[in-house]
Amino acid sequence: MSSIKSLDTVILDLPPSCIEFDRRHPEYAIVGTYNLEKSSEEDNIARNDDASTIGEAKTPQSRNGSLILIKVSGDEVKLILTHSTPSAILDIHFAPNSPEFGVATSTGSVDIYTLNFDSPDSPQIIHSRCLQYFPTDVLVTAFSWNWTGSYLAMTLSDGRVCLGSSRSAERWLCLGAHDLEAWTLAFTPDGKSIFSGGDDSALKYWKDTSILWNYSRLKTRAENEDKGEKVATWSVNRVHGAGVTAILPIESSDKQDENVVLTGSYDDHIRLVHAPPSGRRSVLTEMNLGGGVWRIKQLGTDNAHKTYSADFLVSCMHAGTRIVRLSRHEVDSGSEWRFEVLAKFEEHKSMNYGSDYQEPQGDRKERTFVTTSFYDRLLCLWRF
Repeated sequence: MSSIKSLDTVILDLPPSCIEFDRRHPEYAIVGTYNLEKSSEEDNIARNDDASTIGEAKTPQSRNGSLILIKVSGDEVKLILTHSTPSAILDIHFAPNSPEFGVATSTGSVDIYTLNFDSPDSPQIIHSRCLQYFPTDVLVTAFSWNWTGSYLAMTLSDGRVCLGSSRSAERWLCLGAHDLEAWTLAFTPDGKSIFSGGDDSALKYWKDTSILWNYSRLKTRAENEDKGEKVATWSVNRVHGAGVTAILPIESSDKQDENVVLTGSYDDHIRLVHAPPSGRRSVLTEMNLGGGVWRIKQLGTDNAHKTYSADFLVSCMHAGTRIVRLSRHEVDSGSEWRFEVLAKFEEHKSMNYGSDYQEPQGDRKERTFVTTSFYDRLLCLWRF
């Protein structure tokens, strides 16, 4: 296992919460920040040592943030521009095949921006629209685009799991809710169904939500005032020892790899869960990574020789960043899944939430990683 050193570091003005590279312009990435005002207590996006959670505080809190455009140039990170935002940023994703990106805010909206390169020497972050789906005291904790980019799935600090149009906030649909804060969600590989996770330690499955994407089926704001009349197809809360904070369904061409999903939890474990639409759910393998598993991003897949092998970038909150390999091997009794930690990056001294990667550029064989930590406002560039 490799222990990696940074090539470059930058101290940001505000605490970083999320980051994503622009796949259309892979030398650029957007960093979202989350700033808490009017409180002497340390706040974080997920959970402090005192077990407080986002949206809960002893005194009224005001949050703001920013979007920072960075450029990876050789072994350096350059801060290109900063766009201040009136809300804190909790999640960020570029739309499929589009220069638009969305950000989840602390004031009940998903805001849509465009990264404009009309002038290559001075790119711009342009605010396109504010999708104010929910009241301003509700935090959108995570979101995901559907494969067309026309709809969004969202999790909220009040536990709800919702769908909405990416063009207008006038109509949206609440699928149902977790008992506590909902932290994460992901579409299944076919793009039809949704997994969600929350502070109630539950992994929930919402079957075939694609039938709800027709705009006429979405409800008005008044019709969505409750937490939703629908319930999840199934819910499992005995798999995880604490809140579910990361979900990533596995994509594979092999039929025996269907219905498996990676999950991360506050309990420091990454797990591979067999989660079919019906029938028994079970843990196929798990590993303690030494820190709460906040986010998981896939790096690559090798399905040669009838085996599965894929590497993942894992943000481990108070334990730094891990590169983890998941592999399936054929044994006498059938198939066996295993996790292996390939590398650790441990220069972050506070909560590692935002991490992303750039595919090898030019003749370089290594991937480039940019990872962040919250309280020390540290951004690091490294390769593996």
